[in-house]
Amino acid sequence: MREAALKTLLALFLAFLFLSSCKGPGGDKNKNIKHTAGQPNASKTGVPEQAYGTPTAVGAPAPEITVFDPEGHPLNLQDLRGNVVVINFWATWCGTCVMEKPLLNRFYAGFRNNPHFRLITVLYNDSAENARAYLAKHGYALPFYMDPGSHASAAYGLTGVPESYVVDKRGILRGKAIGPVSWDAPQVSAFIKKLLKE
Repeated sequence: MREAALKTLLALFLAFLFLSSCKGPGGDKNKNIKHTAGQPNASKTGVPEQAYGTPTAVGAPAPEITVFDPEGHPLNLQDLRGNVVVINFWATWCGTCVMEKPLLNRFYAGFRNNPHFRLITVLYNDSAENARAYLAKHGYALPFYMDPGSHASAAYGLTGVPESYVVDKRGILRGKAIGPVSWDAPQVSAFIKKLLKE
């Protein structure tokens, strides 16, 4: 009985996290975000995934994007072929993104020295100044990139933030999460380690 109650609480908590993903400063009226409907499923990676029929279907080639560091230098996803890449869309004004960031920071600390791992955190509808101040205030060592014109978010069919995508060494999308991720969960690290060995 106690186990059933715990499962129910966990299901409610996960539903809350999914539903509480941020839609943008303008809420659902934000026209820069493509909104679609669907129900989350548990993937083999332990990271929730959702198939919307967008170009970001797991198993398909990841959309090629170019983002820019705060100094304006471009970073092309195609140039990272041969690496496992985690792309995390976020914003400083998003409450669930802020909740997710300490977990992502610890996750990144465990992989940042691996020469075949890259983390790309992409700001959505936010400024480099806000991101710098937020990361410095909390002592996070997360790299962040800008998405002028929201081309990267459009390519991934962003429905809100946070959203995360895992791209393997061949450029294939292997996992995606709509909403915050429990980056400290053992199955998430195990999944990344498996991809690094492929």
